Amino acid sequence: MARISLERIRGLVERPSVKNGMWMYLLQLFNTVIPLLTLPYVTRILGRDGYGLFSIALNFVGYLQVVVEYGFGMSATRKVAVRAGDDHDQLERTFSCVLFARVALTVACFAVTAIYCLFNTSLVVQCTCLAVMLSSILGYCVQQNWLFQGMQDMKFISIVNIVGRTVSTVLIFLLVKRADDLYLYCLLYSVSPIISGFAGLIVAKRAYALRIIRVGVGDVLAELKDGFFVFTTQLSSKVFGAIGVTILGVFCVPEVVGSFAAIQKIPTMMMLLWAPVSQVLYPIASRRLSQSFAAGYAFVMRVRRYALLAFGAACLVIALFSHFIVTLAFGPEYGRDFYWTIPLLGWLLAGINNNFFGIQVLLGSGHDKEYSTCFQIGVAATLVLNLVLIWLFGGDGAAWAPLVSELVLTALLYRQVSRLRRASREGEGAA
Repeated sequence: MARISLERIRGLVERPSVKNGMWMYLLQLFNTVIPLLTLPYVTRILGRDGYGLFSIALNFVGYLQVVVEYGFGMSATRKVAVRAGDDHDQLERTFSCVLFARVALTVACFAVTAIYCLFNTSLVVQCTCLAVMLSSILGYCVQQNWLFQGMQDMKFISIVNIVGRTVSTVLIFLLVKRADDLYLYCLLYSVSPIISGFAGLIVAKRAYALRIIRVGVGDVLAELKDGFFVFTTQLSSKVFGAIGVTILGVFCVPEVVGSFAAIQKIPTMMMLLWAPVSQVLYPIASRRLSQSFAAGYAFVMRVRRYALLAFGAACLVIALFSHFIVTLAFGPEYGRDFYWTIPLLGWLLAGINNNFFGIQVLLGSGHDKEYSTCFQIGVAATLVLNLVLIWLFGGDGAAWAPLVSELVLTALLYRQVSRLRRASREGEGAA
């Protein structure tokens, strides 16, 4: 019996889907643990001002990263998984088209950054940080995660990213020793995507015997067209999550940006704990909703109740000890803004709640258009609320704007779900 059980376990672990899942969870764990090690060190060494300048540059580069990665993480991955993976010539063509498209997008990003710096010559330190961190875009340009995902070789994604992040982390602890090392920290932070990007390119070329072949401009434009709608959604998501730091950088001094960026990491880290639950729940919810909307909805709401109870309890504990936690994690000078933790934890809970109504119910039941409409309105509300509240209240406004925005999205999603529930009941009554 034990032998049979071991064979079953071995067979289960050898399944490609399980192995890929294990590799991705390893990467997720690694990406969760590393900030826990580096953040307390870096925020103390650089101080609120230095960490604020770094955060402004990182936020700007984050937008450029979305542009360079474009929508290829979905569109090109799907093409490889469906067709190109079994056709080597087509795989080389897709590989080359994506690479050339990203090179063009990278050149455009460098040009935009140069223009930004020319019009902000008074912000010497900020622009220098941005120029240094722009080197990371080269790594995102050649990154092959989309290809490894399409070929279902997730181990390559995990290995190259873990290696790059490890090298970067070790160098940061060895070399960044004082506040004057701000530019050095920006450079060493950029080492991670550069190493993982070029290592991934070398692995992809050798593992799949790929060459960079000549393709037409029309082929590259077609690849860009295929990924356009995914790109716009991802850019909207980026705006939804990062606009607070962007607007703070315009209206407030770097010290305020540094405090906000550091404290915001607390709910962000907790959201990483929620992400695997959402990924596991989505296919189950989709299947149940396809069989019966009413039964599927009831199942999702049951899970929602337990999830909100668990995360709500954790948020309550963190809120009660927020001053101690912020001071311990980031340093005494960040402790003065500890109360920002409370609305940001509310934003976390509202975001998890919206995941159930939006991702699990609307997307899970195939109502992509309805979800997209709600999301785009939510993005517009986020932009307006951050702009107004930060202009009026500075860092306090930045802490409250995400929560208010999520509550706006909650109202929109709840309205759409209520309509679907009424339609489902009417359909069952007619039957």
